[in-house]
Amino acid sequence: MSKVLVIYAVAALAGTFRRAGTTFTTEGVAFPEGHFSPEQLNAINAEKRLSVREVEASAVPETVDTRLLEAAAARKANEKGQAQKGEGNAPTVETLDQAFALLDPSNRDHFTGNGLPQLDALSRLLARPVKAAERDPAWAEFVAKQSATNQQGAE
Repeated sequence: MSKVLVIYAVAALAGTFRRAGTTFTTEGVAFPEGHFSPEQLNAINAEKRLSVREVEASAVPETVDTRLLEAAAARKANEKGQAQKGEGNAPTVETLDQAFALLDPSNRDHFTGNGLPQLDALSRLLARPVKAAERDPAWAEFVAKQSATNQQGAE
């Protein structure tokens, strides 16, 4: 049996809390193995407003959001099917930051006229639906990180 992390936001305003580039809910979110980097896991485990539980994949409570588990299972099945067919590797990623890094700013299929990543492009890369409410804060954080990195490199 495989184990997954179920993380709950504790006493969060509006039922959600963000840490390590991820939104957590009071209902809980299940994450597949390898979803977080060691640094992100350290930040999550150190956060007093999050409750982290490791459970068997088959024992995830019904109220927990399992979309990431389903997407990971679908991605794994898709990769297996592509490997059997010998097809090319369409890139898939685990995080919005990874997806943002793969987008081409000069490609209209990747960015809106307002300079935001296209939801369809992100959804294809992540192999799951992405909504503006998830994309917008993550994009702002990504742009801020890129700007800080570029400023440090210029110094």
